[in-house]
Amino acid sequence: MSALLPVAVTAGFVLSGGAALFAALLMTRRARVDLEQRVGLVSHALLPAKRDPAAASALRLTLWSAGARIRRLFTLGTARRWGMRLSSPILIVVACLAAVAGWLLTHTALQFPYWIAIPVTVGGFWMAPRALLQRQQSRTEQKFMMLFPDAIDMVIRMLRAGLPITAAARAVGNEAPPPVSLIFRSIADQVDIGVPFEVALAAAGESVGLPDFRFFAVAVSLQRDTGGNLAATLEILGDIIRKRRTVRLRAQAATGEVRMSAAILGGLPFLVTGAFVVISPAYLRPLVVDPRGHMVVAAILVLLSLAYVTMRRMLHSVTMA
Repeated sequence: MSALLPVAVTAGFVLSGGAALFAALLMTRRARVDLEQRVGLVSHALLPAKRDPAAASALRLTLWSAGARIRRLFTLGTARRWGMRLSSPILIVVACLAAVAGWLLTHTALQFPYWIAIPVTVGGFWMAPRALLQRQQSRTEQKFMMLFPDAIDMVIRMLRAGLPITAAARAVGNEAPPPVSLIFRSIADQVDIGVPFEVALAAAGESVGLPDFRFFAVAVSLQRDTGGNLAATLEILGDIIRKRRTVRLRAQAATGEVRMSAAILGGLPFLVTGAFVVISPAYLRPLVVDPRGHMVVAAILVLLSLAYVTMRRMLHSVTMA
């Protein structure tokens, strides 16, 4: 009976992941129906040859919305999500694999009790895809901050050539590399459907959440309200952003030794534990068979997690990485 328990738990997590995906698809059915109704109102009578593109668009919209809802499940409490692009099937597969690995390690291999194995399994199910999404968001933000000064220079050149700021935003959205192009393209798209440029820029600033882009949004909005030489203002802003980027890179170089020491200290307990398992397994046996050893292991895992989060936040406040 005990041998079938891991298989049952694995099947349960797989079924729960499939149920979450099915629920997300059902929740997005209303958006698909509304889209079909709007298309029907515009066309009044769809020909059979024209139904496939609309159905494909509705299906893409449904899948995109389902992916966004599933990502939202794994990003509760996360301030910025605009750079997270992993698909929902990948997130569900990663979550199920992490849960199964946590259960097999804690309960099947180490024979820990349920009060340790279940929290580790649930934590792995939730934290593994969350870590992947946060890493993707961090990389997207770093790439955005590296490319953003060049986008400001492109806007400055177009303003000096006599183009309005809205045309400059559209040009940056078409010609700049991602992820900068995605942000400016969304601003230009909102302006095209009638949203005021200041409102679209402020919404993009709230969504992106990076200080450099917020400075740009505030500078452009104030300059459009009060008048003046917008190109000169953006030139000063671009120089400031480049200096901030230089400071961040210097901070990363200066803290390289600290980050390496933190990685070594964080991995050292696991390395020592693995060495004892190979050299003298009986030395660590009380941690597996004694209930007091289970409490010690739980306390160690909690303290190591707190130490990692603390060091990560301290380094992120300095290096933004």
